[in-house]
Formats: sequence, C-alpha cells, structure tokens
Amino acid sequence: MDSSNHTSVPWIQVFQKIDSTGQTNIRERKEALYSCGVDQKENLDDKSWSLNTVNSDVTLNELTERNDRIFACMKKKGYKVYGFNACGPLKNPSGLCPN
Repeated sequence: MDSSNHTSVPWIQVFQKIDSTGQTNIRERKEALYSCGVDQKENLDDKSWSLNTVNSDVTLNELTERNDRIFACMKKKGYKVYGFNACGPLKNPSGLCPN
C-alpha cells in the first residue's frame, strides 16, 4: 500500500478565486490571507503551512473561531474554500486546486 496516494494538496491551495479556480493568482491569495488574519510571519510558501498550526496557549475553540473568521474573510474577497477531498490527493488531483 502506498500511503502517498492520500497526501493532500498544501493548505494554501484550498483557497481558490471563484472567477479563476485553478488559475488563482498566488501572490494575491497570499496578500488576501495575510489581510484576513494570517500572521505575517507565517511562510505561506512552506508546503507544511497549515491554519491548524498554532502556539500551545491557543485553545481549540480559539483556533476554530480564528479559522472561521479567516474563511469568512476569504469568501468576502471572492475566494472559495475547497475541502481537501474536493481538491483530491496529490497523485490524483481533481484540477480544482492546482496552485
């Protein structure tokens, strides 16, 4: 069994501009995420970056509230937030989240 068949796309790729899904401008998406509350110190180019990575002093409730705010803000900016299942695994991508 090859477990890499189920490796998901990087987190940042689940955010796709509605009018250009699959061709989302990477620079604009990063700027939007930062303006929506992602810490400027976060390296969004790092494939291991995740919205679920936080300091140990953040509660699960605080993490959920922060992520909900970021998702809502990104939607207001014209982005669709796809689930990892919609994007497909790296070895068999759906084409919705290539960048």
